Amino acid sequence: MPHLTVQYSQNLDHDVDMGEFCSVMSAAMQETGVFPLAGIRVRAHPMPQYSVADGHSKNAFVDMVLRMGEGRSDATKSEVGAILMARAEAVFAPLLVEPYFALSLEIGTISKPFSWKTNSINTRINEPSFKGEN
Repeated sequence: MPHLTVQYSQNLDHDVDMGEFCSVMSAAMQETGVFPLAGIRVRAHPMPQYSVADGHSKNAFVDMVLRMGEGRSDATKSEVGAILMARAEAVFAPLLVEPYFALSLEIGTISKPFSWKTNSINTRINEPSFKGEN
């Protein structure tokens, strides 16, 4: 159950296709081989109200939080984090060369006793006839 939640300053909407960014990050999560396909979620939320550092109008941010289920080693978490951060840095490379952008990633663990789910996606994807339709 890897869930990548992205909050970003709304002033990025004219510079970045966040839908495409979500697709890139989903593909990166799949490529790690660590996560079951049916559990991968990537969602982005624009933040219309924010203040970054000195308040300069060009300041922008992307803050990513990856939550994953229990049982993965610190080494695995570190490897996944490095892969996701590298992919995000590649997407945002043009912004990272400017002195107005902050990119961050944090990984947390979802505690099984305090996580409730109802999900029919797993059933569909895990059927022998599943062919990855979109």
